[in-house]
Amino acid sequence: MRVPSGEQLHVEYGTALQAFTARLPQGWRTMTSGGTPITWQEFSSPGTLPVQGWKLHVSAAATDVLDLVEIVLPRLVETGTTFKVAADVSTVIRLNAGLAGRSQVGKIVTAYPVSDEVLAGLVDRLDAAWRPLRSPAVPSDVPVGSGGALFVRYGAFMGTGSVTDTTGVIHPALRTPNGELHPDVRTTQGNQPRWATLPVRPAAARGPASPGALVEIDGVAYFPLKALAADHRGRVDLGLRVSDGTLIVIRRRFRGVEGDEFGNDAISRLDNERLVLLRLRGSGIAHELVAHDPEAGCLVVTDGGGLRLERFPAQRRLEQLPDLAETVARLHAQGLVHRDLKLSNTRLGPDALRLVDLELAAPSGTEKPIPVGTPAYVAPEGVHATVRPPYDVYSLGSCITHAVLGQCPGGLPQRNNAGRQIGLLRHYRLRTAASLVKECHSPDAERRPTARDLTQRLKDALPALQAESAAAPHAVLDTFDVRWARAAAVSAGLASRRFRVGRDGTYHWGDPSRHAHVSEGLNGGVAGILVSLATLNTALRIGQFTDDIRGAAEWLAERPAAVKAHGLFTGNSGVAVALAVAGRLLGRADLLDAARRRFEYAASSRILDYDLFSGAAGIVWAGRLLDAVLGTGWGSGLVEQQVRRIHKAAGRFDGVVGWPANIEYDSSGGVYVGAAHGTAGIAMALAGWGGATGCAATVQLAGEALHSIAEHGLTDDGSNIRATVSGSTMPAHTWCHGAAGFLWCLLQSGHASAVPDTAMVESIATKFDRAMPFLANPSMCHGVGGMLETWRMLRALPGHRARASRRIGHLVGILRLLHHAYEGATVWSSDQPAVVAPDLWVGFTGPAVQLALAANGSSAPVISPDWLQKCASPPAGP
Repeated sequence: MRVPSGEQLHVEYGTALQAFTARLPQGWRTMTSGGTPITWQEFSSPGTLPVQGWKLHVSAAATDVLDLVEIVLPRLVETGTTFKVAADVSTVIRLNAGLAGRSQVGKIVTAYPVSDEVLAGLVDRLDAAWRPLRSPAVPSDVPVGSGGALFVRYGAFMGTGSVTDTTGVIHPALRTPNGELHPDVRTTQGNQPRWATLPVRPAAARGPASPGALVEIDGVAYFPLKALAADHRGRVDLGLRVSDGTLIVIRRRFRGVEGDEFGNDAISRLDNERLVLLRLRGSGIAHELVAHDPEAGCLVVTDGGGLRLERFPAQRRLEQLPDLAETVARLHAQGLVHRDLKLSNTRLGPDALRLVDLELAAPSGTEKPIPVGTPAYVAPEGVHATVRPPYDVYSLGSCITHAVLGQCPGGLPQRNNAGRQIGLLRHYRLRTAASLVKECHSPDAERRPTARDLTQRLKDALPALQAESAAAPHAVLDTFDVRWARAAAVSAGLASRRFRVGRDGTYHWGDPSRHAHVSEGLNGGVAGILVSLATLNTALRIGQFTDDIRGAAEWLAERPAAVKAHGLFTGNSGVAVALAVAGRLLGRADLLDAARRRFEYAASSRILDYDLFSGAAGIVWAGRLLDAVLGTGWGSGLVEQQVRRIHKAAGRFDGVVGWPANIEYDSSGGVYVGAAHGTAGIAMALAGWGGATGCAATVQLAGEALHSIAEHGLTDDGSNIRATVSGSTMPAHTWCHGAAGFLWCLLQSGHASAVPDTAMVESIATKFDRAMPFLANPSMCHGVGGMLETWRMLRALPGHRARASRRIGHLVGILRLLHHAYEGATVWSSDQPAVVAPDLWVGFTGPAVQLALAANGSSAPVISPDWLQKCASPPAGP
């Protein structure tokens, strides 16, 4: 077998796939599907596929792809089996790296046998011929055959429809033997439908032993005590050596995962780390090597204790920067380069700071290193460059940014990432840090300081770094460029058209490379985008998006109501609100009728959730929104049964008035506190309904719930709410589970029925101000968009106008630094920097509407009675 070079493999695989396609028998069809980053080449036989059945997945490493074309694909064609295969080597690498999701690892070929008999025959034929050495296991499947490269899963084949669960998540549908539709869910435990009988004998699962199993290497036993990390690559456990009780760390990796075109994978990288640790033995730079089992993919090192440097408070992070640079200088003196240097790959223990995760490290001068890196830390010379110490110095620059801002710069858009880091530092008047980062990030590697020189510069600069960091929260301007905000908002609205799909004049938005099915909800679907565009029209006093609104509303009106998803953000209630806004705006009785039908269906449901996001409280709040839009009391009247259900289910949990979560959201039935899934959002909905209907008991329950959060649901320092009554927390700036969402609910509750007192709002807002991060992702749900909405609302309160104006100016400035171009238009990334989507709550139209509302001077939240009433009002005539 000839093995081409890694670079040549990409070309030769494409050539081999083209040649294979040219030899297909008559009647076969082929097409390319998907898109960046996962692309498939589909091969369809002349026969008809069943709608569902047992899929066969053939696993392979990137280095196996030429053999895959020669051995596996012809056998599929010989049996008349429809299949798809990764269209290029990059797709193989991304799949095996988990970039399409953990459950998709190893699925290089997916075959669709027309019967159980054909499947059994294929397994026998392929198992005899296909025995790759580095193919990863497929986590969602049952292993079959004895070669370790064949896996099966029962699932939908093509065109079987979809099922939306109660939380609004859309799944492909499976039909049970009794005719019911159930979601086709891919787990990472290999679970299959109970009613699907496996037609072939399962094989023994391979890979690391079960999490709590004893590990034995060279006759020495190690016992795992506590999981420290687990992902698609494997797991890391704190453990002890049984013979003497010494604490150690056990790192285990799966075969074939994160494999590349050069033959590296997670296990070979572990072996590379072993070699590096041997070279560093006794240096104090890293933990000491204890044991290694290459067959099992297991490495044992000493436990030095301590935490990642990113976990420490800001001033402590800054204090350690000289030590970090000095440790890197010592590593370079040993002739080694780390190549994945970041704060998460450090451990600050009681005696020293050490470097960890040296899987990518290499001796200086290595010409073909492992070509992997972390975004924002990879130097301009790239991961394929000959290994030199300046590569680490570039990474140290990004470590400085992280230490100063408290947020990993990997969350910034990758285009001009270095410039964005410097821009953010200057935005906060962090001039000393900006200067140091600029030096470290010089495009010319020879112009970067050495790690030893940087150590001294950091020592000299430490007082200035600390002083500027302490002053930074108050150093931003309280104004912003209104013209830019308006222009960026309009451009993002236009960018949504890049994702628009039209048919017969109706529109919806979708991204087939990410989702097979279109979502309807306010959170991440058509209804939310419709509301976004209506907001842009209203706030900016333009009519540019009226046709988009019309087309989206007509598409929604044609759709049947979701069977299970009735919530405000995830289902029928939110769709009804969007249809009502469009119906009033356009003067369309048919759209208003569609809104009423949707909402009547939702209001009569016995939904399992009680929360604002996908449950009963969201239905109640939607009733208030509909009444504002339609100018009636109809919506509030319909939801009375949901209000009664919420009253009945209320309880006290560690002092907080709360409601148990739906098990589809949290299988433990935890009790949440925040806006999306907990007490704050439910209380807001109750306050609004009680104030509108004059129900004193409901207003009282809402008030008790809100006050119980202030008294029993805050963190110890009072700057945040607990995410759950059990004590878990999310960052304070998040809308869903943080203090930002709590304030959002408090302020809307007060507007509805004067439930919260001024002192409560004042206290929470003051502490929230102190907890504001320097940087977050752009979204409404988890980042800058949601913070900007909260501060716009606070600007309406006399005691907060100056502070709120300053925060609004600084948040608009951050959005300006976070924006990037998509096909020439302005967009922002979602929670994941590589994902761009036009959604309201988790996509780029959320930041756009916040810019528009800030430029308008509005203090109204988007999903509020007052604002949606304005959006639904037809523009005044000339």
